Amino acid sequence: MIKPWQSVGSRHLGDFHVFSLRSDRKVSPRTGVEHEFYVLNCVNWVNVLAVTPNDELVMIDQFRHGTNTVELEIPGGVMDAHETDPVATAVRELREETGYEGENARILGRVHANPPF
Repeated sequence: MIKPWQSVGSRHLGDFHVFSLRSDRKVSPRTGVEHEFYVLNCVNWVNVLAVTPNDELVMIDQFRHGTNTVELEIPGGVMDAHETDPVATAVRELREETGYEGENARILGRVHANPPF
């Protein structure tokens, strides 16, 4: 059975708008050896699956600085600091990015986008 790693320390390394970075020191439950891990804490965001009356999925082109490419994506974006409702954020993002205003918006699921980080 996999056991959790014991945390022995953490330090904040910086804030970078959509994420913050920290360093965690943890002890392996298997070996007892201490290791350092870097953790990205990202702000919450939403992705939107919007379907037209003709059953077409609404997609957008986005330039992504990380890859320096234009990517075809579903609409979405970060939840602003004052936003607490992911559905309202999704409706706002869909309108801002596509001009569409959907009906019957609802949460389909929740995920940790990249648990290793």
